[in-house]
Amino acid sequence: MKMKKQLFSIVIGVAAVVMLLSACKKDYYQDTGLAKGQYDGTIMQYLEARSDYFTKLVKVIKLAKLEDVLSKEQVTFFAPNDMSIDSTIHETNAFLYQSGKDTIKTLEQVPAAVWREMLGKYIFRGKYKLNDFPQVDWAFFSTYPGVYMKSYDDVIMHIGVVYHDEGSAKYVGYRQLFLSYVPTPQQTGIFMSSAVASVNIEPTNGVVHALATATHDFGFSVFDFYNRCLFYGYTGK
Repeated sequence: MKMKKQLFSIVIGVAAVVMLLSACKKDYYQDTGLAKGQYDGTIMQYLEARSDYFTKLVKVIKLAKLEDVLSKEQVTFFAPNDMSIDSTIHETNAFLYQSGKDTIKTLEQVPAAVWREMLGKYIFRGKYKLNDFPQVDWAFFSTYPGVYMKSYDDVIMHIGVVYHDEGSAKYVGYRQLFLSYVPTPQQTGIFMSSAVASVNIEPTNGVVHALATATHDFGFSVFDFYNRCLFYGYTGK
């Protein structure tokens, strides 16, 4: 009987160690998902290789003449996908149609200055992975405020990592990176936010964080995109 108790204790001990090791190896990031490893090429080459997500984005980058930045400089790029460009054009066209104006049929009809202005919100000088950004808790912002950063074109943006709860345990669940546009930085609490779907993609000249697929308006505001098209003079048909 004593031997059986000892064997039982050993089995329980081994199981506990296995569970502990598994917990230590858990990746607390939300899918779609945790992008691991490095990419043997530049940020621009990575985007061109992922034509399933970024075909139109690559075209927009070239129209904005930002391909050299994403090829030769060390930067962090929060990459919006083609769906966000499509939805923003679609909603902009709805505004144009309601105003009796010609609609946008091709990406080239949008002035290059608009593409540049919008893309400038997503690029940051230097290399920043998820662990380089501080925690943000929207309910306790004074305690966990994330960080305000100037983008490549000196637009004030906000970046933070949400530490989700797991059951009743606070802040121990998966971590989710957010990029936010702050239209009026002097007024705290006004954020246009987008979640990151895949973090820490590492081309040779920086880091790519891919934004969530269907929940992001390109440029963070369709109304801003619409107004900038009018300001710069789009060529609708």
